[in-house]
Amino acid sequence: MTEPMNAPKNGTGRGIVWLGLALAVLVALYTAYWFYAAGEIRARVEQFQAAGEQGLVTGWESFAMRGYPYRFEADFRRPSASAPDAPEEWSWEGSRASISLLPYNLRHAVLTLGDENRFTYRDLRTNSRARNELQTRTQQARASYVDLKDMPFGRLAIDVEGVEAQHFLGESGMTETLTARRLQLHARPSLNDIEELIPASYDMAVQAENVVVERTVPLPVLGGNIELLMAQTRLRNLPETRHASIVELLRAWQAAGGTLAISDLIVKWGPLDLTASGELSLDARNRLAGRLDARVSDFEKLVETMVREGVVKEEEARIALAGLVLISQFQGRRSNEVQLPIIFREGRLFLGPLAVAELRPIY
Repeated sequence: MTEPMNAPKNGTGRGIVWLGLALAVLVALYTAYWFYAAGEIRARVEQFQAAGEQGLVTGWESFAMRGYPYRFEADFRRPSASAPDAPEEWSWEGSRASISLLPYNLRHAVLTLGDENRFTYRDLRTNSRARNELQTRTQQARASYVDLKDMPFGRLAIDVEGVEAQHFLGESGMTETLTARRLQLHARPSLNDIEELIPASYDMAVQAENVVVERTVPLPVLGGNIELLMAQTRLRNLPETRHASIVELLRAWQAAGGTLAISDLIVKWGPLDLTASGELSLDARNRLAGRLDARVSDFEKLVETMVREGVVKEEEARIALAGLVLISQFQGRRSNEVQLPIIFREGRLFLGPLAVAELRPIY
């Protein structure tokens, strides 16, 4: 009797069996690794909650590890965090949050927030230290953090789309509403031209698109429609700190002589259309101080709006406009573009020679 022509040889059959066994062993080993690592991640999260480092109080309604086999995902229902001992006594509550890690790269974490979030804090600028509340709904809110080896801080990217927010001001009882198509922030340690770390410096980029703010008292001159705000900046002299408080972080930065260098600023807000660069800091009363060198398009329309709303006197505005236009033409600028300094000094904002606003403390 002869064997069929297509019958597999014994060696081939055994090879398939061994391959199958090897794959089964690999799957079993990976499964054991995944559940072991997931257990370690869960234990560290629970240890962090119990320790309450930097005065941070965290909690949740439920917590589960998910994502097998593609990722580790710590999923929280009704998460919360607060810093009751911080100057601003802030607290946050969300509908949901998840932190995802890739099994082959535990240095990269992605945070995804649920659509509803509530943030409260004390306003240190008011005598009563009134408590304010911010409630938001978002279509998408994500943050990505990559831990960088031998760096004090990694790469952070925050991207929020479809924002609807209400901001309740406790002292006045006024409520502001805000919508935005997209808000973004990127930050990383600053490097020089040969990729060496610049101590205590961080590069930051922010962008806001199609922001609409509605208030009981409308914003003077500019109004509430911000078409675009983009800034490329470098935060200098920021001391190493693990504060869970923005106010304490700002105080440390201010005490260290910190500055914010702005290399590229673009603002399209109502009648204001400018590009600028310069450097800012905080003065002794926590108000912005410094100077930006700006180019403003259609400056005449902006001046007309300020005159109409009583921000500046007509005669002063016309003299300033004529002088700035003349200087800009000598410098070869376009006919509808004016170059001027924007100065933040002693609690006042100057647009060229014109004092146009009072500056409130940041905190």
